[in-house]
Amino acid sequence: MLTNLLNKLIKKLRRSYLGNVIILKPNNFISWWNSYKKKNLLNKDLVLIVDDYIKTDSFNKIKSMWNFLAQQHIKIINEKGIENFRQTIEPDSLLGDAALNSRRIKSIRNKKIKINYDINDVYKKYEHLNLNTSISYKITNIMLLNYIIESKKEKYLSLLSDNKKNFGNPLIINYKNLKFTSATLNSILDISSIEKKIKLSSIKEILEIGAGWGRLCHSILRINSKIKYTIIDIPPALYYAQYALKKYFPKLKIFSYRKFNNFYEIKDEFEDCNIRFLLPNQINVIPDKYFNLSIAVDCLHEISKPIVEEYFDQIDRLSRNFYFKCQTEQWATFDKNKFDMFNYPVKKNWIKIFHKKCFVPDDYFHGFYKIK
Repeated sequence: MLTNLLNKLIKKLRRSYLGNVIILKPNNFISWWNSYKKKNLLNKDLVLIVDDYIKTDSFNKIKSMWNFLAQQHIKIINEKGIENFRQTIEPDSLLGDAALNSRRIKSIRNKKIKINYDINDVYKKYEHLNLNTSISYKITNIMLLNYIIESKKEKYLSLLSDNKKNFGNPLIINYKNLKFTSATLNSILDISSIEKKIKLSSIKEILEIGAGWGRLCHSILRINSKIKYTIIDIPPALYYAQYALKKYFPKLKIFSYRKFNNFYEIKDEFEDCNIRFLLPNQINVIPDKYFNLSIAVDCLHEISKPIVEEYFDQIDRLSRNFYFKCQTEQWATFDKNKFDMFNYPVKKNWIKIFHKKCFVPDDYFHGFYKIK
């Protein structure tokens, strides 16, 4: 009897994991979602986005680990409030592991800190993080800030300080009467790489795939608010990006997620809006060469190979330039098809501007391509 029970438990655990990640099969997610939304008072936009998403082909194609993460994040948002998501979800899920022992900061972990900082600020405990975790994230941010200044990216600090609105209750560090969040510091690394090849002042239209809560959009629009920015993601990330960016930019026109049958049905409103939110299947209706620049940061290595190939096909059709940043070797194991630095489906007609390892984050690379 005990042997039978143990075998059943082992089988159940095997069904719950794929490679080294926890999974939740599509039908199980749908069953959970339909039950959960009946028992809880959820934001109508979240319900709309999830309800529509689970009816798309994208939902059936996505790796099942994302169903598990979506389930956990929806619970966290519901229980602890979206107004706290930058403490409850952002540190580990949206910026990757930001702890002191993370491989992401291995290259700067032993660098001498030369900037002045308030030690009392480091020991401040945050409501939704224990003290050790708070300290760990604060020190990581100080290391990032020190590296940004040391590597002569300091010009972005005055442009992108977080002294104004900080929706989501993020962790803050203070430097020379300016405030900074981890999201902003990480965005400076991306923006400085992009601007080596194309200035944000010259860009009119950007597409970002897998934007998380929209931290890169938030920083880019603070540099050039005239850019029209389109975000494509899955829920609940698309929901809290839409929610947060509305809070950050109350004066900008927002194209909230909605269903539509063709682009010309929404063309006038879409083109009039500063920020637009779409589910993955909606990328198909956008006209050719609509974007000056497409971006995919820290997301492609977590998507199945067929979907990545579809995205590269769409970027080839839609964009004139492409910047992406991924792990040099995919950490999460889904199946035998693991991505590394050299096996992404870059097109033959793309002109390589650069394709090289990052210094920070460690174990990442980034590439910039001009698309004919």
